[in-house]
Amino acid sequence: MARSAQDPWHRGAPPHLPAGAATEALPPVCLLPGDPARVDLAAEVLDDFHVLGQNREFRIGTGRAPGGRRIAVCSTGIGGPSTEIAVVELARLGVKTVLRTGGMGALTDRIPAGTICSATRALPGSGAASYYPADPAGPAAHPAVLTALRRAASELDVLLTEISVATVDSYYLGQGRPLPGHEERAAARMNVLRGLGVDGLEMETETVLAVAGALGVRAGAVLVAHANRATDGWLEDYRPAQLAMLRVAVCAAELLSDDDDPQADTTVTS
Repeated sequence: MARSAQDPWHRGAPPHLPAGAATEALPPVCLLPGDPARVDLAAEVLDDFHVLGQNREFRIGTGRAPGGRRIAVCSTGIGGPSTEIAVVELARLGVKTVLRTGGMGALTDRIPAGTICSATRALPGSGAASYYPADPAGPAAHPAVLTALRRAASELDVLLTEISVATVDSYYLGQGRPLPGHEERAAARMNVLRGLGVDGLEMETETVLAVAGALGVRAGAVLVAHANRATDGWLEDYRPAQLAMLRVAVCAAELLSDDDDPQADTTVTS
């Protein structure tokens, strides 16, 4: 059967994600780190974790949360275009809830590097997200996802700070980082970013929220402040904070898992 250029899925498999007809069915909730290497980090917080495959920046694995629910983890790569691909293809593969698990740069000194944050809204700024209908003020996280994150943080005794973010399709000049010969432009851009009234900068959350919302998929984002632009602080060893954030995300994902997941095993062993 020839593949269609209009819709290049083939025998139930998407053109980008290493999942579909030839792999196990995905569970209803999927975590979305940016870095493919952080998919493997989930093995430290999920039982029976195994990788389904990798294609380009997309690496997918599944494992079981402490309560027994299966959770998927899929990397998105950096930025809006690859993130759009991941969310669209996951939705078509049956995923019902996506939760970005990543990093950001804080813009205020009240959020020191290492803080675990839940993004309630993302200010518009991503080209990929602009193709999807959303609130002009920027897409918001799904209320059920926010509630699950609050409950998970409470159960794990983790401080969770709720924030707003600006999603930016640039890591250097777009986020006010100076380049040789462009110092004034970078400083001017940083002043614009500080005037937006948001708590942090990152590169994927708006796309996750906008695309998921348009497709009827619940979405949210839990982020570690890897840097603070107000204090110029940098989290050199982000592994402990990433693991703490992942535990919150896994707990929230389990709370959000559909009760009719046919492959869920909720048997608790001692």
